[in-house]
Amino acid sequence: MAATRKPSPLLGAAKAMLDGVSDAIVRENSQFQHSMEIPLDRVQPDPGQPRKMFDDQETAALARTMAEQGQLQAILVRRDPDARGAWLIVAGERRWRAAKLNAWKNILAVEHMGDAEVATLVENLQRQDLSVVEEARGLQRLIAGKGWSQKQTAQALGKTDAEVSSTLRILSLPEDLLDELLATRNPSLSRYVLAELARLEPGPVRDRLVAAARAGQLTQRMVRVARAPEPSVDAGRRPKDGGRPAFRAVDRVSDALRFLREKGGRVTEAEASRLKRLRDEIDRLLQAGEHGPASPRSSL
Repeated sequence: MAATRKPSPLLGAAKAMLDGVSDAIVRENSQFQHSMEIPLDRVQPDPGQPRKMFDDQETAALARTMAEQGQLQAILVRRDPDARGAWLIVAGERRWRAAKLNAWKNILAVEHMGDAEVATLVENLQRQDLSVVEEARGLQRLIAGKGWSQKQTAQALGKTDAEVSSTLRILSLPEDLLDELLATRNPSLSRYVLAELARLEPGPVRDRLVAAARAGQLTQRMVRVARAPEPSVDAGRRPKDGGRPAFRAVDRVSDALRFLREKGGRVTEAEASRLKRLRDEIDRLLQAGEHGPASPRSSL
């Protein structure tokens, strides 16, 4: 009868160690994609990345943080279809740029197996510093590339149809203006201001506001005044002796000026000069009226 072999103490210890960390082992049927280290020089930005502008100071600050704390969040990558062994960034280009500043050889990454275009845009939309121009152009590329409707795009990104429509409308503004806005990132030209400006029909009013936008002087109030409907004539507020044509014109001017004032509209230097001339004529007319009643109109 063969002797019974005693279990090896070394194998027993190894099994105990494995049992203790079994929950941390990556399983073959895991529902998650797990991180890996890949050579930094095998990773490149995606040409379709919505974000085109990166703040050098912010990148340098991130590089210092990563040097001190390490890379706390992996970047998302997908395989480059045109280069074997190479990767394209889906999300995390700033971390990649910071790693390059630190002269790292490798970077922590996770392979993204889903829709890279949607993931890239969603990741960027979740960042507060993505400009509205970058977002609008990213939406446009996504719609063109996927053949989606605005409704499908809104559902994929967790937005409303109105939000997507309003953002895309900004692309109707002059292309060179959008390029300027992308380069300068003027904080006063908010999403609302640009969307409301894009609602205006092409013409002198819109051209004047576009010029103000180029100069960095466009405000939300200016756009509101331009988009507001013309003031209606309130006949109930008209004086009974306002039948003469000159005074009907005074009523219209008064309505227009009151409307402009209530909307907070500003006047240019030339417009201020015209208002002063009008005020002077009114003063002269009122002073003349103090010396006696106005002459009766001719019956001719």
